[in-house]
Amino acid sequence: MTLHRAVGCDVDACLALYVAAPRLGPDAALYAAERAGWEVRSGGLSTRCPCCARGGLPVLERGDCPVCGGSTYTTADGDRCHHCRHVLPDPPGWDEDQDDEAAVPTCTD
Repeated sequence: MTLHRAVGCDVDACLALYVAAPRLGPDAALYAAERAGWEVRSGGLSTRCPCCARGGLPVLERGDCPVCGGSTYTTADGDRCHHCRHVLPDPPGWDEDQDDEAAVPTCTD
């Protein structure tokens, strides 16, 4: 089993979680979270997710966002996080495999 270090948000009721790459040490995990937009203070004694750091609402539901672990919704650019606004682009060629008529729902009466 591979060990992953995680950084959690210190704001009350915030469920944000940054999961670092496998086998990173604690300092490297904090550095990776900081590069992803997290606010790390006092050598890691206080951490805040990107949403809480800018004064937004805390992450209240988990999802697929790799930056804060929050829920996402689909846009033309890819999946966007509700909380930190990170965009997950679709894999290359994803839309080429889709049939245009099958991708658009139709209403029949």
